Amino acid sequence: MSLNWVEIDKVLEELPLEGCFLQNIRQSSFHHIILDLYRPGRTIHLLICLERSSLRLHETERRFKSLAKPPRFTSFLRSRIKGCRIEEVCQLGRERIVRIILRKGDEHYKLYIRLWGGASNLLLCDPRGKILDAFSRRPARDEVPGKYYQPEEMDIKPSARKFSLKEEGLKENLTYNLFLDRYYTDEEAHADLHQLKQNAERALDQLESQYQAGLKGLRTRLAEYEKEEEQRHKGDLLMGALTVLKKGDREYQSEEETVALDPRKSPVENAQDYYKRAGKASRGRAMTEEEVLLLEEKLRTIEESRQIINDSKDPEKIRSLTPDENVSQTGNTVKKTPGLSFSSGGFTLLSGRNARENDALLRQYVRGNDYWLHTRDYAGGYIFIRAPRGKSIPLDVLLDAGNLAVFYSKAKKAGQGDVYYTQVKYLRRPKEGKKGLVLPTKEKNLYIKLDKNRISRLRKALV
Repeated sequence: MSLNWVEIDKVLEELPLEGCFLQNIRQSSFHHIILDLYRPGRTIHLLICLERSSLRLHETERRFKSLAKPPRFTSFLRSRIKGCRIEEVCQLGRERIVRIILRKGDEHYKLYIRLWGGASNLLLCDPRGKILDAFSRRPARDEVPGKYYQPEEMDIKPSARKFSLKEEGLKENLTYNLFLDRYYTDEEAHADLHQLKQNAERALDQLESQYQAGLKGLRTRLAEYEKEEEQRHKGDLLMGALTVLKKGDREYQSEEETVALDPRKSPVENAQDYYKRAGKASRGRAMTEEEVLLLEEKLRTIEESRQIINDSKDPEKIRSLTPDENVSQTGNTVKKTPGLSFSSGGFTLLSGRNARENDALLRQYVRGNDYWLHTRDYAGGYIFIRAPRGKSIPLDVLLDAGNLAVFYSKAKKAGQGDVYYTQVKYLRRPKEGKKGLVLPTKEKNLYIKLDKNRISRLRKALV
């Protein structure tokens, strides 16, 4: 709610602005400008808000953080009126226009603050009313440099509506300026909290949609992998019919079904192809089932975050639970790190789940001082610990990474295994080696027995 003319009079009545020196002009947001004023024995921070829903000016005790780069009009005011002495401050009748007359040596200025809904503005003029610059340049109103602004000569009939001070301000044992400062601080904090929750909800909805789409794709893939037994059965049928099959056959008709054959291959090679497809389906199904579980857990985490955000009044808590947009300013999706990323004790753990992801992580996403872990004697993904410069790896973080190495390997079924680890700079790529294959040197051994609680905590810390 904006100030009425009665409230503006009360604000100016309480403030000894005449004789103050204008030490600085700051802008904390697009609509908030602060005049730092000083007179012997007192400093006054005069807040001017030009936001349509809360047009006002009053003294403030809040510590506003200034914008890193001052906007055009603020820079202009600093160049012209910083250091000026205020000679007069008054409201023009009941028009919610405040005129401040300033002097610096032989230079005189008039600063007009117009608090009209839909037409608020801040204008700096010379003594004759010629506009030097305006907060909002409005050519349709002739509010541009070079034109004249002389509201004293405007013939505006005062409103017949009666206005008064806010009752709460009269009841509290505060100056009206201090009451307004606290009143609008609470109002803006409430509005900011509401907006923060809306942004968080929108980001969570977007992330939930992505996860749901991913889950749908994974379940479709799982349905394809269900054909594993069918592929193996076809291989068995071919192996049992080797005596009647020959190279060049296009199909084999058994009592149960028809099995397609590649005529360029022998019966044994065709059977091996079916076994390979079955093996690929088996491996793919295990990995896909794991990804399904991870996405389902992420969806549960989103629901938990949504509930906490809905009940919370702590802005920092809400920000911590709001997912990043992961979209650049141009609208392009940010390149996602291959594999999985976990957070552990302030460190980032990267997990490759196959040779392609292991190779991509090694080539593009880790440095020489980062750590590499892998299960000994078992096939599995690589785990990397991103090591911040100058920091050693805590034992708990190393144990987290070791558990992930066992969890994402063939050692998972055994529930335990040896893990060796070394820094990335001590890894060597063999010539003509397979993609992602490395030979470690200066490695150390770590025996890991899977800790389900540790794995559960890490999966909740997926980033």
